[in-house]
Amino acid sequence: MEKGIMSTKIKGAKTARLPKTYRELCGLLIPRKIHDEAELEAAQEIMDTLSVLPARTPDQDDYLETLPELVEAYEEQTVKFSKRPGLETLKFLLTENGLTASDLSRLLGTDISLGYRILDGQRNLTTRHIRKLARHFHVGPEVFL
Repeated sequence: MEKGIMSTKIKGAKTARLPKTYRELCGLLIPRKIHDEAELEAAQEIMDTLSVLPARTPDQDDYLETLPELVEAYEEQTVKFSKRPGLETLKFLLTENGLTASDLSRLLGTDISLGYRILDGQRNLTTRHIRKLARHFHVGPEVFL
């Protein structure tokens, strides 16, 4: 499948017209090893679109479960995080994505002050927080440890 066609289809896809079956979703992006940034971006775009649907079909759920594994495998091979502590990694990811402490609180589903306390080092991330952040940033949970 040509990268330009794949990207155009995904960017133009509205959530109401997003394929409902696994076979149709494979028409957007075949779930296979990710080879480059264009395929990574396409996979992330589909994950973002599927994850915000108010209701998904079982096939959409299955497809959505597959893509993060492929993204994680690609990033493990290509994205080299330095041996920085989890808090530094979190701050780096927030900055790179233009997010604030308030946004962090919303991502974690907590009161607005928790994001500030985590970034100030007053509170630690819980296992639940780490899972949410790993899913959101499409990284392995170990980068926050």
